[in-house]
Amino acid sequence: MIRLVPRSIHRLATRASSAKPADVTKTDEKPKFAIRSLETSENVEKRSLSRGLALNRFEKDFMIYPEYSDSDDVKNIEGFCEVLRNSLSLTEDAKKIEKDGELSAEVLETLRNNAIFSVGIGKEFGGLALNNKDLSKIFEELSVDWNIFSNSHVNLIVSNIITIYGTQEQKSKYLPLLAQGQLRAAFAVSATSLDTCQITQSAGKTLLNVENLRIVGRHNPNFFVVFGENNSCYLIEEAELGTGDKVVFRRDETLGLKGLDVGKLDLTALVDDSNILGNPSQGQEVAAELIGGGRLSFAAATIGVAKRTLRDLSAWCNRTPSRKTTRSSLADDSRSQRIVTDLALKVYALESAVYYLSGMIDEGISVVVDIENALISMLARETLQSMISVQLELNGLAAIDSNFPYEKNIRDITTVLSLFDDSNDVEQIALATISTWATSSSHKRIVSTLKRWLKNEKESDEMRNPGLTHYIAEHAHPSLQAACQELEYSMTRINTVISKLMTSQGKNIEQDYGSLEALVNVMKNNLLMVSTISRASRSYSIGLRNSDIELAWTTILCSRLSRATWFELDQLSDLFGLVKFNPSLLNVGRAIFDLNGYAIESPIEKNW
Repeated sequence: MIRLVPRSIHRLATRASSAKPADVTKTDEKPKFAIRSLETSENVEKRSLSRGLALNRFEKDFMIYPEYSDSDDVKNIEGFCEVLRNSLSLTEDAKKIEKDGELSAEVLETLRNNAIFSVGIGKEFGGLALNNKDLSKIFEELSVDWNIFSNSHVNLIVSNIITIYGTQEQKSKYLPLLAQGQLRAAFAVSATSLDTCQITQSAGKTLLNVENLRIVGRHNPNFFVVFGENNSCYLIEEAELGTGDKVVFRRDETLGLKGLDVGKLDLTALVDDSNILGNPSQGQEVAAELIGGGRLSFAAATIGVAKRTLRDLSAWCNRTPSRKTTRSSLADDSRSQRIVTDLALKVYALESAVYYLSGMIDEGISVVVDIENALISMLARETLQSMISVQLELNGLAAIDSNFPYEKNIRDITTVLSLFDDSNDVEQIALATISTWATSSSHKRIVSTLKRWLKNEKESDEMRNPGLTHYIAEHAHPSLQAACQELEYSMTRINTVISKLMTSQGKNIEQDYGSLEALVNVMKNNLLMVSTISRASRSYSIGLRNSDIELAWTTILCSRLSRATWFELDQLSDLFGLVKFNPSLLNVGRAIFDLNGYAIESPIEKNW
């Protein structure tokens, strides 16, 4: 089996050399994943899927599900993943990782033999330069244990930012060491809340003095990515520190992920311009790419974990007696089937969206995917939360028994979800979309009362009867006609709703979190609808196994999503209802904070 690994790697590396690179290599190019505004252009729908859906300017090429153009490519990545899967099954020991607080030497050797640390690094620096579909498939396998995934994930996202922002000297120096696994990277969790002191020396040196900096990284890290208060990002290699420099790391006692170093760092280091990643004022941008650049691989790992969970839950329910009837299993209970249905549809939708987006990036169909990556991250988190809920519902006490893997999995997932702060995603996604809409539409403020009334009537009619303009159903399987029409209705309605919101609130929309969240929910639904419709159509047309099930799942999923979308847009389009709806929700939270908790009197109290 060991002899097969280099051959599989060689086949992937050979193919990668002629494929489009997965990462940007120019230091002055904007990152693909950081949330940012998009310049207005007539062909915006060709550049960004979600923006095109919101602008009702849909590009029909998006209905073609991206796939491997050569069947040998599929065989290569499947062979690579099979060798990786078999190798990990022989070396992975979850209990040992928990006990030792680090990956075992056998697991690390497996990762090195399978070139996992080099999958996202360019060939000229000793890497494989695999495309995004390959990376997604590999990280599905690495999710066999969240500690294995996290260590590999840290290496991927650190090498990604060096590839994008690093100078040629930094790339030549650090990327080969990262590819070989010699550099154990760690990075600051946030670039906005650092207690960093900098003193610039007369000789062009800068003294970094960091205390209690929260970092995440591989066990016993020796390579650090930190951010200064001057909005600069610094690369610090421990081997290069001077005699007067110091590095002290204190690991936190985390709930899960015992094999990943999560803790606080005290660092004193004398650095110069060669340690700065990117331009001196690009710290925030690098930080955004650091977090956003790993979202596809995180979602892919979520898919892998969720698939194994569904397999384990199926075995559990089939052998566990029913709690309601005799001589039947838990799998026969309609309640169990209902619970698993929701999780299975979430996994199917997330998997469709991840490989759909990965394929578009690989083929250059959509060159701006900042919104989609943020949406993918939100969908992955929702899937993980749903998975925990299903495990608790079906496994009962076994889910919290330390002798079962469910308990460790729940702890690891909880820790993973807490590591990265995505609290600003809703505002960034919604405002980026609204900004694009405002700059690309002919929206003008209407002063005339009559014209404003006529415009409101027209918009109300478009909400009730949006009609078809793109005829998306012509590009999908006939049984998905209703789903395609609902997607097209949503495109027209969201464009109308944004127009109403801009007319009624203008810039104040930035402060209305309820409205922004509703818009983001609609955008999530649209992304899932277009990716599942495209996937199911492809599966049926090429005769994939269980493609009829895909059509059924896509139909029910799109039906649910379209109803949820209609609810969100109906609330937003009702301006009077909007005034009563969203602020009231926010005021409840405000009251809790102002009154220091739940201050409503008990129902048994009497007037006094």
